[in-house]
Amino acid sequence: MKKIFESIFGEYDQYVFYPLMATLTAAVGLIVFDNKGFQAFFDTINKWLIFNFAWGFQVSALIVILFGFWLAFSRYGKLKLGKEDDQPEFSTLAWVSMMFSAGFGLGVWMWTGAEIMYHLDTSAMIANAGQTGKPGGVPMALQSVFMDWGIHGWMLFAVGGLAIAFPAYRLGKPINLAAGLYGIFKEKAYTNKWGKATDVLGAVASLGGTAAALGFGITMIGFGLSSFLGIEVGFTGKVISMIFLVAAFVASASSGIKRGIKFLSLVNIWMSAALCIFLLIVGPTNYIFTNIFEALGLYLNNFFSASLWGDAGTFVNGEWQTRGWNNWWLVFFILWWASYIPFCGGFIARISKGRTIKEYVLGSVILPTAMTFILFGIMGSIAAHIEISGAFPIYESIKNDVGSTLYVILEQYPFASITTVFVFVSTIIYGITTYDSTTYFISMQVAKGESDPKITMRILWGAVIGFFGLVSVSVGNFDAIKSLAIVCGAPFFVVLIVYMYSIVKMLKMADTGDL
Repeated sequence: MKKIFESIFGEYDQYVFYPLMATLTAAVGLIVFDNKGFQAFFDTINKWLIFNFAWGFQVSALIVILFGFWLAFSRYGKLKLGKEDDQPEFSTLAWVSMMFSAGFGLGVWMWTGAEIMYHLDTSAMIANAGQTGKPGGVPMALQSVFMDWGIHGWMLFAVGGLAIAFPAYRLGKPINLAAGLYGIFKEKAYTNKWGKATDVLGAVASLGGTAAALGFGITMIGFGLSSFLGIEVGFTGKVISMIFLVAAFVASASSGIKRGIKFLSLVNIWMSAALCIFLLIVGPTNYIFTNIFEALGLYLNNFFSASLWGDAGTFVNGEWQTRGWNNWWLVFFILWWASYIPFCGGFIARISKGRTIKEYVLGSVILPTAMTFILFGIMGSIAAHIEISGAFPIYESIKNDVGSTLYVILEQYPFASITTVFVFVSTIIYGITTYDSTTYFISMQVAKGESDPKITMRILWGAVIGFFGLVSVSVGNFDAIKSLAIVCGAPFFVVLIVYMYSIVKMLKMADTGDL
């Protein structure tokens, strides 16, 4: 049986394949037969983690950020991810486009105009300033958006990816999560129980995180199908959206990373840029720039205090009790990004050969953060302007269907029939690139760190993720999958701390010529 499997899908690691498949089978079974119990179980753990250890996750994320920048500007920053004569495999634009499309693409399109409105209405910081729902609260709301989607997430990915890429490219080792432990266990990292457990845990977290992202995408695609083709947004539209994404992914997967993911990522970046330029021209240009730069100033000025803010000044009946806003936003996002560390970190490692540590860290953190800020700054500022000026009750629309946000924004401006189709197509492309890069990463883990796993292996895991998504759609339970991702992602903070120790050990080994 093993020989038949390997003749079709290529060599695989049974210690990763079977535990991963067993975990997914159990999850699907629980979703189908005990949907409410499954969600309640992981929701309980999720809330317990968030409301009891928020400070720990905030401190840990800040430590990772400081560690990453220290690496970039230390004497180790000149070391290459590879041999001294290795050159980057991809241009800087293609490199950044792929990591952005793989990591945040779907989530950004989903929340780009919506999140600012939630912060404006519910932020505890804005409430303390007496600016809830008021124009003066808009820059503060955008600052909170920048906190959620900015440096925190990208640095988590960068440090996780560095731990994998450094030994992989300097020693020609497999590109899997176990590689990040090389500084501690050396060659045993690939065979001992800790390495295998890291591979499996990371793959499960990646599946959960991607399933949640696909849930966002399906919501937007479903709304688009309803608008353009009259297909019901509910169950039927979501199933059609999921099937379409699976089919499109298969076409992309057959093209390989250098053509499929790279080409689509570049297309989407140019599409996103074109839409931003259009909205800057037809929208409230002066207000957009003013709000972005004011929010950026707040972000830079308050970065450390906002990173560690915990609502410690709120007491109810003499007892300290947080209002929950920070826990459900920044802390939740930190945990969600932690679930992306294996997938995004591993994928960034795969496409970063030949870059110095300094170029790698700054390029994979600053550049995509800047792109995210531009998108959120433009769309969020426009959404707030529409709401506060009374042009349209956009917040009500968002609360009814968050997937409608970008479409509703575009309908307030000329050429809506064209721009909404434009966004619909872009959303599909982001869905394909997220899907393709995830399957590429998981296939690498199962295929013993093979940098270019067989197409059949990638299609196999694409089908598995697609089936997982269809089951979730059928029972309407992407929230449960999202909670599963958070629960699996939380332990990766521990793994990341170990990775940091391993990185330091590897850098010292590089000093002595052993790496």
